[in-house]
Amino acid sequence: MVRYTGNSICHSSERMLLLYNLLSTMALLFYLPVLVMKGRSGNGLRYIKERLGMDSYQKADIWVHSVSLGETMAILPFLKRLKAEFPDRRIVLSTTTHTGQRLAMEGFQGADRIMYMPWDSWACMKRVIDLISPDLFITVETELWPVLFNSLKKRGSRIILLNGRISERSFKGYMRIRPFMKRVLANVDHIYMQTPLDARRILALGADDARVRVMGNLKFDIQIDGRETPGWIQALRKRILLAGSTHRGEDELILDAYQVIRRRFDDVSLILAPRHPERFDDVEGMLRGRGFNYIRRTAIEKGDLHTGRLYDILLLDTIGELSWLFSIATIAFVGGSLLPYGGHNILEPAYWGKPIIFGPHMDNFPFARDFLDGSAAIMVRDAKDLAGVVIELLEEPERAEGMGRRARAMIEKHRGATDRALRLIHTCLVH
Repeated sequence: MVRYTGNSICHSSERMLLLYNLLSTMALLFYLPVLVMKGRSGNGLRYIKERLGMDSYQKADIWVHSVSLGETMAILPFLKRLKAEFPDRRIVLSTTTHTGQRLAMEGFQGADRIMYMPWDSWACMKRVIDLISPDLFITVETELWPVLFNSLKKRGSRIILLNGRISERSFKGYMRIRPFMKRVLANVDHIYMQTPLDARRILALGADDARVRVMGNLKFDIQIDGRETPGWIQALRKRILLAGSTHRGEDELILDAYQVIRRRFDDVSLILAPRHPERFDDVEGMLRGRGFNYIRRTAIEKGDLHTGRLYDILLLDTIGELSWLFSIATIAFVGGSLLPYGGHNILEPAYWGKPIIFGPHMDNFPFARDFLDGSAAIMVRDAKDLAGVVIELLEEPERAEGMGRRARAMIEKHRGATDRALRLIHTCLVH
């Protein structure tokens, strides 16, 4: 029998970290051509330099990381409150994707710097951490960075995980490497999870019980700036079905449903908002190939809108407009859910009090079940189902309005995570 002492466990975890760093560095070498191509498609040389940790950096008090568009959107209210309460603290915000970066630039202009997260290996991280050397590092939604966390702790930084969640799929994967995950989580000073289930899962991975709390979900503290109704809305029909954050394979299903809806109601337009900008041209090709009467949102800016003409479909090919455009929708469909992509944020249409429809694949948003149980949303399974539910809601406007009111009430009921997070940060920075 082999007996493991505390030192042997410590040495084992160190070896796992060394192995992780080696594998991460090797992965970077294979990924370099892709990284260069991604740099060409957005922010060019800055993207490449920052991902490799080769840019110039300054000392910061607080470093916040959110991976992509969804995470960044969720924490914007928190970030604005953070800057307001700590106006003299230097705050750095990092993202991994181009879409997250663009939204961060537009939505959090109070940041002292917005940058791309370096690759998680010592070769890329060490110099960045030495120069930024934050007093506090905040990561959002269980983004765990083994090399980054280890290096930050060695420099004396405190680490907070906010808005944490672990899907069932991720949990199963993490459990296969539980000893390593326990080592990574040992570096995190405070772990604030969204739900009791998330808390139980991270405790099962080896997190210290004294460091884990349930905070709720920052997404519920959503605050969207309203805008005047755009003049181009006159080019759409009286009622609007808005399909937001759609993925490959879903657009065809939505268009199939829309054709059925139009046979019953000829006063309904569709706003189609693909999730990823690189798909805008492909979706336009689909609309053109199927003979739809459509216009791209950017074409309106170019003056291509024909006065007096009504369009069946608006292809939303801009970033940052979807959240407030839900305010002009009659019915909202949340994409990424008809096919197994995990779903997207239902809180934006809920904020505007809209009736919400989504598919069966909402794994990324477990609180969607609460909306179903509270009659604040409806789940559909395919194009036929989607068309039928939309027709029912158009035929029963009072039912649709009631769903919208209940959806808005769900947001009001669950607000408060931002206040809890800020109280924790005060404790970490002041004491």
